[in-house]
Amino acid sequence: MGASSVGLGSSMASYYTSYDDGELALAHGYVVVEPGCRGRDLKWSDGRYYGKAPAMIVDLKAAVRYLRHNHGRIPGNTDWIITSGGSAGGALSALLAASGNSSRYDADLTALGAADAADNVFLSASYSPITDLDHADMQYEWMYGSLPDGKSKVNQTYSRQLSTAFGGYLDTLALPGLGQFGTLTAENYASYLVQQYLEPAATRALSQTLTASQRSVYLAKNTWITWSGGQARFSWDKFLAHIGSRSKGVPAFDAFDLSATENSVYGDATANTRHFTLYSLRHATGHSAAQLARDLPATIAMMNPLYHLRRKNPDRARYWWIRTGTLDTNTAHTVVANLAAITSGLGDHVNSAMYWDGGHAVNFDSPDLMTWIGQLTGYSVS
Repeated sequence: MGASSVGLGSSMASYYTSYDDGELALAHGYVVVEPGCRGRDLKWSDGRYYGKAPAMIVDLKAAVRYLRHNHGRIPGNTDWIITSGGSAGGALSALLAASGNSSRYDADLTALGAADAADNVFLSASYSPITDLDHADMQYEWMYGSLPDGKSKVNQTYSRQLSTAFGGYLDTLALPGLGQFGTLTAENYASYLVQQYLEPAATRALSQTLTASQRSVYLAKNTWITWSGGQARFSWDKFLAHIGSRSKGVPAFDAFDLSATENSVYGDATANTRHFTLYSLRHATGHSAAQLARDLPATIAMMNPLYHLRRKNPDRARYWWIRTGTLDTNTAHTVVANLAAITSGLGDHVNSAMYWDGGHAVNFDSPDLMTWIGQLTGYSVS
């Protein structure tokens, strides 16, 4: 799809060109496989659910094993399996890459009848991954707690409690920021996002996507951005004002009333929705000592790439392409930045960036991904 020619307003998203990794990969001579996987709403005829977590990641691992089991029958190099997806698909792409050959899934894969083969992948391309769900509420409030949900702010007591918890979580991660930034904390993370991601994203867009006259129009409508020496500069607070509002309530992912999509991801055979964080479970039930269902801790670990990355899984992917739009409010930018920081800290090759004024799960630079893949593999269509 080509770039739009509509008039330039306070957002420049319409001036980008959008891509589909699968279609572009085909054009570059790669084999593209689109496996299906069970979904959270699927039911048997007796009403029992059969697609709750971790069914979706188990199915994708089975697909990778199938390809390897049929090496030589199916075209393609199984040493170069690349996974790509956006939103929930981006989360699964990252999870598949992080959890390669983990024994945690063996019982489920055996029960499914999966092939006896490896399920590690070469590279993950993840766009706006909705992941690290058991810590996503605290990250969302840290970033968007001050923004209105529609016309009014969410409950600020809940928001502050969750935002404060994010600091403790970061302390346990002890992530080194990219570019020798130092250890990431709740106090310095805003500066890190501005320095590492947001200002570079704005600079690239203003200098490469817009013409000089278009840039002048955009800057006139966004006077909070300082443009000097070919560089964009602004404050975190001004950037949040540019976003304007949040798209989710509080808590954003483990809703007190079990209404969030993620609540249904963690249901079981008989319950469509369940709480998966102690914070929401205890607030919803009014019991300060309430505990998650006995099966959930293991399931949560199987659904979170950071679980495997914190344990330095030796069979993880070593190449990561990580993207999101700067106006995406489906999850906090820290989720994407944390994924990039932890993989980079492990010594993996990480290419992470944000698309200025881009929304959720957008893809504006797939040609660059194809170029990178070609450089890594040495493969090209002659």
